Amino acid sequence: MKQKMMKKKAVQNGIFKKRWMGFFNSIKLAKSNPGKVGLMILFDAMFLLSFFGLQTLFGYFAQFIVIPKNLAVMVMYIILSLIYFLIVLLIYSFFKYGMLGFVRSLFAKTSFSFNRLGQFYALNIIIAGIFFTIMIMLNFILASTKQSYAPYIFIFFAIPYMLFLYITLNTSQALFYEGFSIKESVKKSFSIAFTKIKVYREIILAIILFSLVLGILFLISDYLFQHFLYGFYLLKFKYFKLLYVALFDAILYLTILINRISFYTMAMEVK
Repeated sequence: MKQKMMKKKAVQNGIFKKRWMGFFNSIKLAKSNPGKVGLMILFDAMFLLSFFGLQTLFGYFAQFIVIPKNLAVMVMYIILSLIYFLIVLLIYSFFKYGMLGFVRSLFAKTSFSFNRLGQFYALNIIIAGIFFTIMIMLNFILASTKQSYAPYIFIFFAIPYMLFLYITLNTSQALFYEGFSIKESVKKSFSIAFTKIKVYREIILAIILFSLVLGILFLISDYLFQHFLYGFYLLKFKYFKLLYVALFDAILYLTILINRISFYTMAMEVK
């Protein structure tokens, strides 16, 4: 009986190690290439600066736009929103394409080129269009439900929707960069998302686990401050909360950064 229990435990440990091997291998790969990881972080920072800069620019010019009386306000709003969205998506595609080049260089020496950037942009437009259509359908479902149940139904659909979007987007982009066509990238990414949950389970679990751990640490710290250092808590709570948010964002970002390597590893295995 004891031998069976030990054997069962060994099997469970083996499954656990195998399940998280891809994620930890990605961490090792990132640690062994600090320069390239630094460039990835730089590209993300440049994208955020470009995004907020564009947002500020559009906000500035929006105050000078005069909508003619013969045009519907909604039509003009939709057109401007579409232009803004396409420009943001173009900027995102440029930086994400460069990011994938850095990720690929972790595995082998490569020559970087923007030859397929236009197709990559088209891929992102297609993925965005698919998920925008799904979002509209979900909005119709929410609109047809009772007000009291709407928040719960929203959470029920929103979490799987965001996870599915995250997986499909990253998988299709990695597959495309590995040489697949737009059609093949979309088809295979949806196939993986629906049928091969074990492949990306560790990627999702990593995000959930780190979020839970950090949340628990915040609650414990908050409890200790309130009950043992209440005076300090009243004076410094604002800074403590900002520190927690910054720490949470940093850990979440690093997890997503590592997951990019995991997604690319998965794309290479599919190929």
